[in-house]
Amino acid sequence: MVRSLEEIQADKKRLVEEEKEALKEHKKNAVKQVKQLIVDYKLTKGDIRGKAMKQLIGD
Repeated sequence: MVRSLEEIQADKKRLVEEEKEALKEHKKNAVKQVKQLIVDYKLTKGDIRGKAMKQLIGD
């Protein structure tokens, strides 16, 4: 069975929308996790920008 060009384009569009939603959900979870880490370790914005970032990078 050969699919029509319209069906293929509709599938591509649906996949792009799914990818956008998955990325949005991933970012939301990442932000939630970072906020929780800030609370757990009592970090400040300065820690996040300086010392903690260097530790994450591995310097």
